[in-house]
Amino acid sequence: MIPRNSRSFGREILVPGDKSLSHRSVLFSVLSKGTTYVSGFLEAEDPLNTMHAFSRMGLKVDKKGSGEYLFTSPGKSDLHSPSGELDFGNAGTGIRLSAGLLCGIPGIHAILTGDASLRKRPMSRIMKPLAAMGASIRGEGDKAPLKIEGRKLESFSYKSPIASAQVKSCLMLAAMASETTLDYEEEILSRDHTENMLRYLGNRIEYESPTHFKISPPYRFEPAEFRVPGDISSAAFFLVLGLLLKEGSILVRNVGLNPSRTGILKALEAMGGRIRIHNRRVECGEPVGDLEAISSNLHFAEIPESWLPSLIDEIPVLTIAGLFAEGGFKIRHAKELRAKESDRISAMVENLRSLGIEVWEYEDGYEFSEPTKNGVSSELDSWLNGKGGNILTNMDHRIAMSFMILRAATGLPLDLDETSWIETSFPGFEKKLDSVLL
Repeated sequence: MIPRNSRSFGREILVPGDKSLSHRSVLFSVLSKGTTYVSGFLEAEDPLNTMHAFSRMGLKVDKKGSGEYLFTSPGKSDLHSPSGELDFGNAGTGIRLSAGLLCGIPGIHAILTGDASLRKRPMSRIMKPLAAMGASIRGEGDKAPLKIEGRKLESFSYKSPIASAQVKSCLMLAAMASETTLDYEEEILSRDHTENMLRYLGNRIEYESPTHFKISPPYRFEPAEFRVPGDISSAAFFLVLGLLLKEGSILVRNVGLNPSRTGILKALEAMGGRIRIHNRRVECGEPVGDLEAISSNLHFAEIPESWLPSLIDEIPVLTIAGLFAEGGFKIRHAKELRAKESDRISAMVENLRSLGIEVWEYEDGYEFSEPTKNGVSSELDSWLNGKGGNILTNMDHRIAMSFMILRAATGLPLDLDETSWIETSFPGFEKKLDSVLL
């Protein structure tokens, strides 16, 4: 088995605010004429880019403290077209959800773009259904930049071929902005933050099943208070680290526990991980709690396809846990990983192979046997004896953070080519990690 680090660790941390909820707090503030108070906002590049984009169209932003903002909106009908392109950086959530909102506001003309990584990601998944609603949206093929001319959209029924919260939320925001009806269905429940925020503001959602619903006007958007909990995707790195301790635990406080996001907890528990939830509560329509990850002996477990939408972003760090699992690790039905900030299937496979681990790659995932010191390869044997390895992060924050957790858990020398991407979702991650490595 891969050896665990014998150093002691700190016992309690906080992680930054939930990225998904931070994006949405801006978008719902835009829809709500007046002043909305937001606390716990993730001050990372992705949600800040969404904030800055709408500040160029009439949203007034007042920073009151760390993660505390007042967003004052003139109301969607009084937004104005921006001068120049709106740069969403690396934020796939920001550009896709904002595209839906802007498509449904008559008179808005905007060009939405991002960095080199974002401009490589597929946008047809939102462009096609938006066009079917009557939207005017054009890209460079199926990629950004996206040229939008806002208009009144039509009522729309859509059965999504993929379980994607970004697609679902994009179409919901388009319908809300245009005061029209959306009937939406997906095969597997994707994260439902947009639905929760809509209900929190006093709106009704009609459900035919947990994965099939309808929203209809008139919509109610009033200024409110949003308290953003810690991001479970960020907490996942420290939960895995806690499980890999030789003894003891790590407690991550104030983490969002939306059921559509807790697949990582189910997967780690299925692998033998001991995770306790303390101080359960509900804030602004979202379940919240404190998570304690306790040193555990992990083992192989099948990860059901139905869990994937609720843990898709956590698969890289779940894979790191799999390196310490008796019997190995396997993930399938995860082709969506190829359309993230990087092709995460290829990125994980290539980096693991560079460390001497024999990995079988599939179009929708990968698997490896239990890594051992004396039975897999001479490269792995050298790595375990302190040679270390070089990690290519592929401009992907989650790839970078995952291998930093592997380095912390083992104490072995891993050299990452670049870690600046981490700022898109978890500013201060390296300092936070250093703080628990006592």
